[in-house]
Amino acid sequence: MNKLFSSLQVWEDDSSRTSAGQMACDEAMAWQSVRPVLRVYRWGHAAATFGYSQRVDGLPEKALTLGPVRRWTGGGVVFHGDDLTLALVVPATESLAQLRAAEMYKAIHEAIAEVLRRTIPSARLVLPEECRSGGVCFQSPVQYDIMAGPLKICGGALRRFRKGILYQGSLHFDGIAGGRLAEGLARKVDRFTETGLVELEVVNLECTKYGTHAWRNLR
Repeated sequence: MNKLFSSLQVWEDDSSRTSAGQMACDEAMAWQSVRPVLRVYRWGHAAATFGYSQRVDGLPEKALTLGPVRRWTGGGVVFHGDDLTLALVVPATESLAQLRAAEMYKAIHEAIAEVLRRTIPSARLVLPEECRSGGVCFQSPVQYDIMAGPLKICGGALRRFRKGILYQGSLHFDGIAGGRLAEGLARKVDRFTETGLVELEVVNLECTKYGTHAWRNLR
């Protein structure tokens, strides 16, 4: 299978962050990166994020008890805690960023599914008849999500912005490292090193955006 990128930086981030801090870090990385970057991280606590276009008053009670944080990307409610969370930055100069949103989503998930099939042979993209509407991401498979048998194991959402694309995804599978995923996406993988610049912006975005009531109640 052709790789999506000629080169990709990977950031296996084990920093302890609040829910707002995780979302702030994804956006900060997106603005700071000039090359494709994959940030992979886990949560040290139960948490919930919800899509940019969703309304707080429409969220399920379980999400509300976790102090949900609005994402910069779309999609439905995602419950975090046991998942491997992915943030992929695609600069506007990359050919992948020129695709329509659905084509880009399909390409990213095809590449991830190809890696997963080495461990989970049944990993595949969702079939049309399996798609369901709903506000909770992992109860509502949509086109090009990743399934393993009857279960959805990976979903994501995109945000197109001035500098490129941010993909945020959630993978419910313990047996894979971020480095292996990165190798499935690119011909060459190296470590992301511009973390200092990102961390400065994380503090700003967490305080002025993701941690505020104004952002949470935007819709």
